[in-house]
Amino acid sequence: MKITIEYYGIPRQRVGIAREFYEFDGEEMGIHDVIRTVAKKHPAFEKHCMDGDILNKHMVVNLNGNQFFQSEDGLARDGDALLILSMDAGG
Repeated sequence: MKITIEYYGIPRQRVGIAREFYEFDGEEMGIHDVIRTVAKKHPAFEKHCMDGDILNKHMVVNLNGNQFFQSEDGLARDGDALLILSMDAGG
């Protein structure tokens, strides 16, 4: 499956890009696992946006522009867009 990850606010500053694509085996994957994959690829993201194994309290995740998660519950499926943003990025 292929997922689009978009970054806003502090996550974008730490990753250094606005968007990237990830490919995973299977038809769905837990959002927590997707976030951990991002953190492993981008050490500055892990250092500034994570609190241990989870996103810190200043970050939120949005799935397909419809559903916000402050925790990393939920599933991402093929074709989904996952937005990772700092709470102040929305204005």
